[in-house]
Amino acid sequence: MENWPASEVQPQETAQYADLEEKPVHMTSWLKELIQLVLIVVLVRVAMDTFLPRYVVDGASMEPNFHTSERVIVDRISMLVSGPSRGDVIVLDSPTTPDELLIKRVIGLPNETIVIRSGRVFVDGTELDEPYVLSYCTSRSCDGEWQLGSDEYFVLGDNRSRSLDSHSFGPVKRSTIKGIARVSYWPLYDMGLIDKPDY
Repeated sequence: MENWPASEVQPQETAQYADLEEKPVHMTSWLKELIQLVLIVVLVRVAMDTFLPRYVVDGASMEPNFHTSERVIVDRISMLVSGPSRGDVIVLDSPTTPDELLIKRVIGLPNETIVIRSGRVFVDGTELDEPYVLSYCTSRSCDGEWQLGSDEYFVLGDNRSRSLDSHSFGPVKRSTIKGIARVSYWPLYDMGLIDKPDY
């Protein structure tokens, strides 16, 4: 039996021990990266659900511009900064049915006077041009006059004769508005930014 010089054996043994020590370190590093990735994904999802939630349209009140089963992304950040503008499409709590959401268009802003005659909307005496409306509600039930408060908005559906809106329940408080619909993402052929009219 040959006797190997100690100098030839020692490096090999040292290398083996080194391998055994490095593996747990590598595993721990990989696990930390995985946990960080999962946390980032969860935080991004929570942030999106909080500030950019998604909703599904249900009903004909916004036709022909929005249809049942259409999906939209809603911007809550603008609500915190400035609130909605005239022409914005918003999602809000129903004033008449608890736990129900509505999608409507902002027509009147705080402190304005809204008058509707033969379905035509007048804001502080000036008729509003509404290219998104195909047919107006001409029944007497749609006519009226409303004075908005300092934190109130007047909202209407684009399908005026088939919409439960401020015609019926009057102005809505800013606190009831969930956010402004910014993007339509389903169905794919309707995907895109949601424009508001240039009054």
